[in-house]
Amino acid sequence: MVSFLTKDLQGPEPSIFTAGEVDNADILALDQLAVAAWPAPVNDVRDGWVLRFAHGVSRRANSVAPFPLTRDAKPIDELINDVEDFYRGHNLPPRFQISPAADPTDLDAQLAQRGYEIETPVTIEITSAQLIKTSGMAVSVSTTAPPGWWQTYRQGYDRDASEIAAMSRDQPVYAAWYDADNQIAAIGYGVLGGGWLGIFGMWTHPEQRRQGIGNAVIGALASFAVEQGAIGLYLQVEDTNTSARRLYEQIGFGPVYGYHYRTQWTSS
Repeated sequence: MVSFLTKDLQGPEPSIFTAGEVDNADILALDQLAVAAWPAPVNDVRDGWVLRFAHGVSRRANSVAPFPLTRDAKPIDELINDVEDFYRGHNLPPRFQISPAADPTDLDAQLAQRGYEIETPVTIEITSAQLIKTSGMAVSVSTTAPPGWWQTYRQGYDRDASEIAAMSRDQPVYAAWYDADNQIAAIGYGVLGGGWLGIFGMWTHPEQRRQGIGNAVIGALASFAVEQGAIGLYLQVEDTNTSARRLYEQIGFGPVYGYHYRTQWTSS
């Protein structure tokens, strides 16, 4: 379990859906929920920053979450040097996840001066859980992965994230849609915590696409979230994934802020 985030960590209040521009407190809350929901097996906390290592499985779990610095934090240059030593020691490039809540506020500029490059801009989208419509399609939802679920995940993502799911501070939720042969042909992965359900994986077999199955999977996850008292859903989608963004916005999600990674591909 993740010990650097408190057990009573909560997501934004319902006012976020009508507030217009989201403030940094809500951005930080969503950032922290996502880190708790998709944790790395190794989390090295340095003066408030969280250095995450997951053997290269996903950028998110192998990057720094630059949460608010402690009062006695080292100078930023020294902290960045520590980050570089940490990731080079794990044979990975140093990488930071930069959102508007990153601390210090000029961290992105400081990394750029050190030669870090922008990588993979991502948009965070949210919606009220009660606004998502359910479908007539039968989608199973459970808090444990049904047989064959992780095999389908690996088929879609070409990686194994089961260790990350097992480390989640909150409740993993597994959705599955079965084809006529009773084989899992579409999946959704969510994590319920802090009054919100985060969606961290959606995949449909190519032969089953454009049938509304993705909508049905999200609808089933949202219905489960509402039953558990969740007020909202959030997800993170790469800016270049226009088809996914179109799907999510048709369902009812809307963008609230973005983040990107800063990666140092060569030693400075």
